[in-house]
Amino acid sequence: MKRILFSVAALAALTAQAAASAGFSCEADDKNVAKLVVEGATPRSGGSLINFGAALEIEAGKRVEFKRPDVKGFTWNATALKLRAVARANNENVEIVVDAKRDKENEDQYLGGYIVRAGKLTKTGKLKCSVE
Repeated sequence: MKRILFSVAALAALTAQAAASAGFSCEADDKNVAKLVVEGATPRSGGSLINFGAALEIEAGKRVEFKRPDVKGFTWNATALKLRAVARANNENVEIVVDAKRDKENEDQYLGGYIVRAGKLTKTGKLKCSVE
């Protein structure tokens, strides 16, 4: 009986926590990089990221993973989503910059651009983000 009550309490706590957060997921909307996916979550009250992950392939097969400690700057509000993350790969810094504005026709979507830097290489492109 105690296990059932504990399970119910744990499930209720997870549900309340999920409802109290907001998430975003961004992807490159072009072919300038092989893959770019940036995802995160924040408390609904705003503030810092509570969860973050990103995957970048400038060239197919050469993947760089980004985690929460790699985030150097983050802002998300009703009009804009901005993020900067830097990770170390192959003895050089790899940087992702996301700059998107809320779509006036679809409030659950942010559109904008990205900048990717790896050593002397810089790539820019279009980005599409969905929010929940």
